[in-house]
Amino acid sequence: MATRTRTRVTALIVAAVVLVGIGGVSAVRAGSPSVLPPVPPQELLASSLEAMAAPFSISGDVTTHVDTGLPDISGTLGSTGAGLGGLATSLLGTQHYKVWRSNDGVRIARVTDLSEQVVVANRDAAWYWDSNGMTATRLDLAALVRRAATDPAWAGMTTPTRADLTTWIGSALKTLAPYADVTVETGAEVAGRPVYDLVLTPAPGPSLIGSVTVSIDADTRLPLRFAVTPKGSGDAAASIGFDTVSFDPIDPGMFAFTPPVGARVSEVTPPASVPHQGMTIGSTRGDPFTQAGDVRTFGTGFSARVAVRLTGPVPDQANALLPYAGPLFSAVVVQRGGDDWLLIGPVPVATLQRDADRLP
Repeated sequence: MATRTRTRVTALIVAAVVLVGIGGVSAVRAGSPSVLPPVPPQELLASSLEAMAAPFSISGDVTTHVDTGLPDISGTLGSTGAGLGGLATSLLGTQHYKVWRSNDGVRIARVTDLSEQVVVANRDAAWYWDSNGMTATRLDLAALVRRAATDPAWAGMTTPTRADLTTWIGSALKTLAPYADVTVETGAEVAGRPVYDLVLTPAPGPSLIGSVTVSIDADTRLPLRFAVTPKGSGDAAASIGFDTVSFDPIDPGMFAFTPPVGARVSEVTPPASVPHQGMTIGSTRGDPFTQAGDVRTFGTGFSARVAVRLTGPVPDQANALLPYAGPLFSAVVVQRGGDDWLLIGPVPVATLQRDADRLP
């Protein structure tokens, strides 16, 4: 029988996004549920962050799924293989990847019948290869690391302990409590392995998000599954994850890359400084409407949305999609005071239209 530990949390999605960096969603296999001891949410998250900070290897087949609610968005945005249309084709719908990750590097390959896209990163460089145009792009990671090492903002930083992580996460859960519930459930398996399901359910409100689920391997504490499900639906609208998974050592040669003969190679210059600003979600002031120049925000937590004053007309390709009412977010463009405003957020279109009435 599944065990469940319940507490209150606001935007634990921050931790969920961090956790999904090496994991994803796969089908839950049928079979006898594993009996796992109960674990409080803060301890589960702390152990998972600690596991990802330690040396580990993971590889396998990964499936992603993004449902926009539109029949063919890539055709609307442009031709495949280039620009917005090509990006949509590679990200939307259901896609399959092979993933390798260890302390020596990361390799992600998307292979179709007609093309191959590969991202490879090691301690020295990161490469992006696209067989469609025979193009390879290189980023000097070693130079980026050297710049970070000399940045005073990063001086003296140390790896937090399990106790530090547990304390910090526990405090975050209490601070963000008004916005969502989080439960820890057992009994499921991902890629054939028992997992703890960390399930976040937004508090009642206009949000379209029904739940956010992170499945964490019970043994290694590495995340294997991430999914966002719309309110009132049993199927995830956005998911990423392992269909098969291995934690065996990976040959360092997997993270080497040499452009094929005839490839066009370009270099990306690292930024002059490494950004290190913090991230916050929600508003501790409880102010549902704030102004920051040409950007205005409404709501808090999982109902937060934003209005941006546009500096020019909406492109025809984007305008063809508006108003947009997707399973997880909506978007509209309205005219107020002679200016066009783009409003977007995880709420129905009707909520955005009411927000528009409050614009100047």
